[in-house]
Amino acid sequence: MNLLECARSFVTVSELGSFARAADRLDLSAAAVSRHIQYLEESLGERLLQRTTRRVHLTETGRLCLERYQRVFDELDELTQMVQGRRAEPQGLLRVASTTLFWMKQVAPVLPDFLKRYPKMSIQVNLTEDVVDLIGNGYDLSLHFQRPTGQTLVARSLRVLRRVLYASPDYLRDHGTPRSLNDLADHNCLVYAHSGEQVEWQFWDKDGSDLRVPVKGSLRSNDASTLRLAALAGLGIGWGPRFILTEDLDEGRLVELLPQYRCDARDLWMVYPSRRQLAPKVRFFIDFLEERCQD
Repeated sequence: MNLLECARSFVTVSELGSFARAADRLDLSAAAVSRHIQYLEESLGERLLQRTTRRVHLTETGRLCLERYQRVFDELDELTQMVQGRRAEPQGLLRVASTTLFWMKQVAPVLPDFLKRYPKMSIQVNLTEDVVDLIGNGYDLSLHFQRPTGQTLVARSLRVLRRVLYASPDYLRDHGTPRSLNDLADHNCLVYAHSGEQVEWQFWDKDGSDLRVPVKGSLRSNDASTLRLAALAGLGIGWGPRFILTEDLDEGRLVELLPQYRCDARDLWMVYPSRRQLAPKVRFFIDFLEERCQD
């Protein structure tokens, strides 16, 4: 006898409180439902239901099993929805909020491929560094560095964005190459900051020790692209996300410094309202981001 089918009968009887009503719901005979419950109880070696002439009551073991079986069937229903959703062609307006730099460097260049692949889709993008209220503002998805704490939201890491120290060959020729973190005190550092606060750059050595280095310099900005351009012009040493520097490092316009120290890294989170009943347009876009924005 199919154990999953027996468990489904048990859950339905428990929820409806009646063998007869469960049989109607499952399109089975009451005798068949009774056999399912009996087989399940014999398999587990425990009684799950106490039957009276008017009502069915759960035993202590039955309450425990009901909770677990309901969870299993919820997962199976979610899986069915997911598979069916993947077969459906996505369509409609997708509203996305995203941090600016990641979107411009990683998503915007490949976005036309997504819209060509799914011509019934359209996308509205709001670029902001603020954490948005997804549900209140009607967004389907956000891409941000801050992981939400609300239980109604789902957060999934799309990428871990590693930071590196960098400078131009011209700056290193004129000012020397730092050989240790302590040497940074003697250099003009290009500081990512929102205001005038004291800034420390965080590193870890090969033993995992946490090292924090106070830095200062002639340029402060909360825009990593501004600091990159200043470094390319030979102004100083920058510390920022590697994904915006890849071409500059590969082509020698910038040089990575002190690679023996591991720099701070941040997760880029995909945030959406719920796993359940996830619309195909959201699911297909998440799959696309995972396919094209990993490297």
